[in-house]
Amino acid sequence: MSEVKQQDLFEKNDREKEIASINRLFQDVKRYRKSREFMRMLNFYASFPYLGVYNAALVEQQRPGAKMVLTVKKWAELYDRKIKPNARPVIILLPFYPVEFLFDIYDTKPIGKYNKEDDNYIIEQIINRHKAECKSDVWFYLANLEDNLSKYGIAYHSNYVVGSEIQAQIRIDNSEEINVRLNKEHTVNHNCHFLLSVRAGSNKAAQLASIFHELGHLFCQHLAYPWFKDRSYTELVKEFEAETVSYLVCSRIGIHTHSMEYLATYINDNEEIPPVDIERIFDAVDLIEQIIKGNREVTRCLLYKKDKAFKEKVDKEKELIRKEKEEAAKEAF
Repeated sequence: MSEVKQQDLFEKNDREKEIASINRLFQDVKRYRKSREFMRMLNFYASFPYLGVYNAALVEQQRPGAKMVLTVKKWAELYDRKIKPNARPVIILLPFYPVEFLFDIYDTKPIGKYNKEDDNYIIEQIINRHKAECKSDVWFYLANLEDNLSKYGIAYHSNYVVGSEIQAQIRIDNSEEINVRLNKEHTVNHNCHFLLSVRAGSNKAAQLASIFHELGHLFCQHLAYPWFKDRSYTELVKEFEAETVSYLVCSRIGIHTHSMEYLATYINDNEEIPPVDIERIFDAVDLIEQIIKGNREVTRCLLYKKDKAFKEKVDKEKELIRKEKEEAAKEAF
């Protein structure tokens, strides 16, 4: 099957069908309320860091035992493998495309001659190598984080002086000015909406884990703020959601977090998890991963979408940038 033309095989509503499949995932709460099943689900999603968390959920729904899924083209280019006859694809969503076909590694075989016993060893080696290649240095994530937080209305302090029990803290704060970068030459200044403070002296991996926990609170909408809908939740639900967000993000980028100990202790002591909102957890994980994995276009971020005054500043600055480019082009001729 040609991957280039695969989108032509689907009707326009196929993407909606896959989205409905995700919605059923969240509606099937009984399955995930069981503590051990919830933990199994988290560990499965953590093992697919190269997929977005929503697509990892789709893979888990279709192939719970999957170990590593790639396209036909990627299997051939990266690992010299082809798809076995009658293999069943896993379907995920793509931006601006209906769907994409992926195949699990156990549905592939080497393109050339091979020994089946030797291939089992090769498969394990490929899985382990691929997991390692999906990780980046802690400094890479921190650099992107510091560059992108302002685009979400967050002022960031990395020299917070507090007791050893508190690693980080986020709170509503409109008093500080933030510098939001549009490109290498242009920035926009604006007042922040939130202040994220991280304890001075903690190691960088621990800082990231604590930051993810606090951003989990923000993006799960635990802070009472006009940008968010009102939520009714207990302190237990609030902490469980934030710890789950931190655990998922950390696990998917290869950072140890104490959230693992928190979740493990709770699951050992309780048959069911608290009544958390799984969809909000997924949304928070997705947002944080976007923040730490690359430069974010300001118009796609929270501050631009929620703050009218900031949006006006950005639109005005972008219009100036456009005019500067036009003038430069005229001069070049």
